[in-house]
Amino acid sequence: MADDPGKRATQAAAEALAAAAAGAAAGAAAGAAAATAAATDSPDEEATAPGGDAARERDRGITDFVRRAVSAGVGAASRSKDDIVRVAAGEMRTWLEHLNLNEELAKVLAKLVIEVKTEIRFRPTDDGKLTPEASNDIKVKPNS
Repeated sequence: MADDPGKRATQAAAEALAAAAAGAAAGAAAGAAAATAAATDSPDEEATAPGGDAARERDRGITDFVRRAVSAGVGAASRSKDDIVRVAAGEMRTWLEHLNLNEELAKVLAKLVIEVKTEIRFRPTDDGKLTPEASNDIKVKPNS
């Protein structure tokens, strides 16, 4: 059962999700740390600025911090999504490569009975020519 492509795909997807979640958390933490460092880089400027300017600088620092933190989170989420899609596509490709469609189709068709009833009637027209009239009835039944 270890060679089951479905089981491998599920296991690989779970591993990719775990790696993506860890990457997203690390990316967000790194982005928050960078944004915190950028926001606190210039404590001297805040102390030397006049009263109103200090509040504006602090607000701009907070805004810059939020912008950088959100940017880092979005970047990490995008990378995680790309990783998940890449792993899922690889597993799907492997599963499709090992799928024997002819064999699977033969198994399905062996379990069915297809009954086809066709009637063709030729009717004469007013000018003496024959025209065909066809009727069909198709039934698909499970093989019993």
